[in-house]
Amino acid sequence: MTVVVECFDSITKIRYPRFSTPMKQQILNFKIEKQPHLRKIVYERLKDAILTGAIPKETRLYESRIAEEAGISRTPVREALHALERELLITAVDKVGYQIVDTDLEDLEEISVIRKTVETLALKKAIDRIGTDEINRLEGNLKRAEKALREYKSDLFIQLDAEFHQILCALSHSERLMRMADTLRKEMHRFRNRTKLDRELAAESLKYHQEIVSFLKMKDYGNARKALNAHIDHAKRKTQKEFENSNGIT
Repeated sequence: MTVVVECFDSITKIRYPRFSTPMKQQILNFKIEKQPHLRKIVYERLKDAILTGAIPKETRLYESRIAEEAGISRTPVREALHALERELLITAVDKVGYQIVDTDLEDLEEISVIRKTVETLALKKAIDRIGTDEINRLEGNLKRAEKALREYKSDLFIQLDAEFHQILCALSHSERLMRMADTLRKEMHRFRNRTKLDRELAAESLKYHQEIVSFLKMKDYGNARKALNAHIDHAKRKTQKEFENSNGIT
C-alpha cells in the first residue's frame, strides 16, 4: 500500500495537491539543512491529513515507504510517527507499520469537553484585550460567512467558521491554547461527512458566532462563555447524529 504526504510528489491511490517546482525545491533544500524542521514538517503534514480525512483511516503508514517517497532519511519520519502515536492518532501494527486510530462516540464526548475548557479559557484571556479592531475583524468574518452560507459555498463557509475560532483564540495571546483549539476542532471533523455542508448546522453555528460577538462588544464574559459552550454542545449533538447515521448506529 502506498502512502503519501501532502508535501511529497508520489501520487497513486491518494491524491494531494502538489507544490510548484520552485516551492518544492526550496522546501527540500531547507529540509536537508535543518533536520529538526524537517521532522516538524512531516509531523504537521501527516497530522493534518489524518485529522481532515485526507488519508483514509484504513491506510497503513510505513516509515520506510514515507521516507523513500519523500526522498529523506527515516529519522525525521520515525520521530514524526512516534509523536503522532503519543497523541493517540495512530497505533503500531505489524511491528513495522502504523494504522490510524478509529474514533467512537466516547472520543467525541471527550473532545467536546476538552474543547469547551480550552476555548473558554482562551475567551477569558481575550475578553480584556478585545477592542474596536478585533471586533471589526470578527464582524467582517461574520459578514463573509453570511454571504458564503447564502450562496451555499461549503468550503468557504467551513474555512470562515474555523477562522472565527482562530481569531478568538489568537486574542488570548497563548500559542499553546491556539494550537490545542485548532487540533480539537480538526479532531471533531473526523466524525463528520466533509463532502457536503449541513445547512442547518451552519446556520446555527453562525447564529452562535453572532451572539458571542455581541457579548464580546459588551465585554460580558459570562454570557459569551455560555454562548460558546452552547455552540460546542450543539455541534457535538449534530455531529453525533451524523456519525450514528453513517455507521448504522441506532
